[in-house]
Amino acid sequence: MASYTRSARIVHSLGVLSAFCAITSLVWIGGCVSERVGNESLVTNYQRQLALAGPQARHDVNAASPEESLDLLTPAPTDEPPVPDLAIAADPNTGEKTVPLTLEQAITLSLANSPEIRVLSFDPEIARQGVIAAVGDFDATAFSRINYEDQDSPQNSIFEAGQAETRLFESGVKQKTPLGTEWSASYALARIWDDLFGRTLPTRYEPAVIFEIKQPLLRDAWDEVNLAGVNIAKLNYEASLLGFRERAEAVSSAVTVAYWRLVQARKDLQVQQQLVQQTDETLRKVEGRRDIDATDVQIKQAQAYALSRRAALLEQRKRVVDVQDTLARLIADPRINTTSELQIAPATEPQAIEELPELAAATDRALATAMKQNPQVQRAQLGVEVARINVEVAQNQKMPRLDLVASTRARGLARDHIEAHDQIEGVDYTSYAVGLTFEYPLGNRQREAEWMRRKLERRKAVSTLHSTADEVAISVKESVRRVRTSIEEARIQQAAVEAAGAHLATLEQAEQIRDKLTPEFLLVKLQAQETYAQSQRARTAALIELNVAAAELAQHTGTILDLRMVQSSLTTVVDTVSEQNKPPEPEKPQGPRTFPPRSPSL
Repeated sequence: MASYTRSARIVHSLGVLSAFCAITSLVWIGGCVSERVGNESLVTNYQRQLALAGPQARHDVNAASPEESLDLLTPAPTDEPPVPDLAIAADPNTGEKTVPLTLEQAITLSLANSPEIRVLSFDPEIARQGVIAAVGDFDATAFSRINYEDQDSPQNSIFEAGQAETRLFESGVKQKTPLGTEWSASYALARIWDDLFGRTLPTRYEPAVIFEIKQPLLRDAWDEVNLAGVNIAKLNYEASLLGFRERAEAVSSAVTVAYWRLVQARKDLQVQQQLVQQTDETLRKVEGRRDIDATDVQIKQAQAYALSRRAALLEQRKRVVDVQDTLARLIADPRINTTSELQIAPATEPQAIEELPELAAATDRALATAMKQNPQVQRAQLGVEVARINVEVAQNQKMPRLDLVASTRARGLARDHIEAHDQIEGVDYTSYAVGLTFEYPLGNRQREAEWMRRKLERRKAVSTLHSTADEVAISVKESVRRVRTSIEEARIQQAAVEAAGAHLATLEQAEQIRDKLTPEFLLVKLQAQETYAQSQRARTAALIELNVAAAELAQHTGTILDLRMVQSSLTTVVDTVSEQNKPPEPEKPQGPRTFPPRSPSL
């Protein structure tokens, strides 16, 4: 008999040990769901630093002061040294301030200050919290219950208790795992008294240790279904990060285009000023020959050309200011913004490409790069992946429900709670239960319709991907053709400038040896001046168009942030913002130490 009792206790102990191992395994499985998203790239670091820095500091952040309406537009200077450092110079005669600005400096300032980029910098962080919330579904939950019940009912039999008092305390842990397993482990202690006739222990303690588990086998089973919410949340994070990257690329491209447009406007202004000077000089020469051979018709003709070119000069000056405001809005720096009175002097010259790329090969390379790196295509691909996960979940939900249910319970019963707990420790009274539950929805039309809806959504997502890819391909091919056309046009316009310049120089030399100023010669000279100016503007336009097309091609292929100049700007911004967000170092104690501090390990 003693041998049987010892064997039973060994069996019960092994059962408790197995239950403990099962609990440990389930806790480990439930806790292995990672909330990690993204990778530590330069773009993600840039996004996190911007989100950590918060909105840009302005003199009036919330437009709370209607009297100072410009304060909402004016960035506020900070205590940190500005990056990059700008050499702002003031004209001693006019007081006009001018800032030489390179393209890399313009991109750096826009990446650090652009409100458009800052708006989207918060979306990945918001999506990251969604990932954490989805992972939180698998966190363990602690629960407790305290209950007091006092019963007083009429008795109709000696086998019924008339009065009873129950005090119950229960506490435990429950969790859902990625496999769909739902388990709980709890401890309960009840103190019960009743007046039942013939009760051996009117007052008794009943402790219990309970472990229950339910494992779905069909519907809601396995990690593909239960981790769908986490996987979709991570894909949403990736999509929001791509949206941020797309905005950063768009702003970088817009800054580059605005910068080159400002370069073009200033060069056109210089050409127009030169043309006005040439026309005024011609007018003075004509007026100087009034008493020799110049008629009123010739003088009025020269005056008309001079006045029309001065009017065009005014329009050109306005265009310079308009383009400069566009660039200043994108930069949004405390020193350069829409309210500042600085004159921006571009310090970077547009680059010319001498070799003409082979159209088919260049197009194929650009298309292949765009299909891999364009943010719009990548987001459409993420949409297809999300739709695929939803189809798998809906297909699983069509299945019948078949769950494995098991439980074990160790109990004790004694007059004293110590003795009752000894019975639990000795696993004197242990119960086990195991079973299957089955559920089959008749008709199942709701889940069938949901599955079909998800399949249609996936087909739509695939069609969206195809449409997006086609649109990006069209943009890429147009940009490649623009680059190639601009290279050819720049060569032609350079030759045109040389020809027009030689023609004008020949006329000016001929003017010095002519005996008489005829209306025909004057008209030819004025037209030659205009032709020379137009050819200079056309050459500048072709060169600027080449650089603009190259920037837009990099944007369409998703590689503009990989350009050396933009990479350098990103690194500068990340290092600067992270340094500003770094918490202050604790102050060091003053005065010399006479002995070293004791190590915590000692």
